[in-house]
Amino acid sequence: MGRAPIPLEVVDDHNRALDFIYTLIARKKIPFSGLTLVHYDSHPDLAPPPDLMIDQFSDRRLMLEELSIADWILPAVYMGHIARVVWVKPPWSTQIETGTHCIKIGNSKGKLRVDSGLPYYVSDPDSFGGNLRDTKEFELTVLPSGQPIPTLTAPWILDIDLDFFSTRNPFKSILAPHFTKLHNLFAFQPSEGSSEEVAATRRKHLNALEQSCLSDPELEDARVAVAQDPEITELGGLFYVAQQTELPEHVSSEDEIRGMVDEVREMVGGEVEPVAVTIARSEGDGYSVDQTLEWTQRTVIEMLANLWTIKHNV
Repeated sequence: MGRAPIPLEVVDDHNRALDFIYTLIARKKIPFSGLTLVHYDSHPDLAPPPDLMIDQFSDRRLMLEELSIADWILPAVYMGHIARVVWVKPPWSTQIETGTHCIKIGNSKGKLRVDSGLPYYVSDPDSFGGNLRDTKEFELTVLPSGQPIPTLTAPWILDIDLDFFSTRNPFKSILAPHFTKLHNLFAFQPSEGSSEEVAATRRKHLNALEQSCLSDPELEDARVAVAQDPEITELGGLFYVAQQTELPEHVSSEDEIRGMVDEVREMVGGEVEPVAVTIARSEGDGYSVDQTLEWTQRTVIEMLANLWTIKHNV
């Protein structure tokens, strides 16, 4: 008897991949704990959820409704399902430096926070937290595309966001012609001191910038442009959008995409088969490039089907 097909799910919003993973766990098709997530994406997606309480993590339906594309991984780490994360990043993504990092997460006033000196965390007041309770540590390996993955042992999940191959910053057009100014204003400049001190300095900096976003007359056109989108207004208006200026953007040619798909095949093809595959289209949130999205999805699935026997859905 041959091996069972590998379950594959295609979602649009990347956080919906966690719903599929939880379904596989509930049906005992993949292990409950000890999973490695190999995450191909232009974005780390490794922030903690800013508002969700830890005691709500056990309510699967509520948790999945509250999670976003930026914060869907860490709750699964904290609950013990994912033990290791390998983020494979394209050349244009610089949010976390290449290397292996030990990340501590835990309870801060009932919410999940991260105690790490990485700029990705200390630059974001909604992510960093010191003096955590009920802590857990996990290994985060950050690799550039094409670099060999450290040895994988089963069980592991292959997770691919199609914006890995070509991505847009959907906020860039909204902020034009103020994008460069806001990017420079909001850029994180590390200060000296402990992680707690660096995070506190960054928090003060952002508080001052929030007032500028509300009152600076030179940003009036940007405020008006942002106000035309009710969803962004609800999220925090110009102050929210301005914090997204660091998001990467690179529109790839078809030749570039083919080369990157080949790199993915070389990186994962020699490893133990994954227990599941998830693919995020990232179409609705504007991070994928419309002109090549369908072709990229077909190319990726064909590559996977040539490596392994896969089956869509459970």
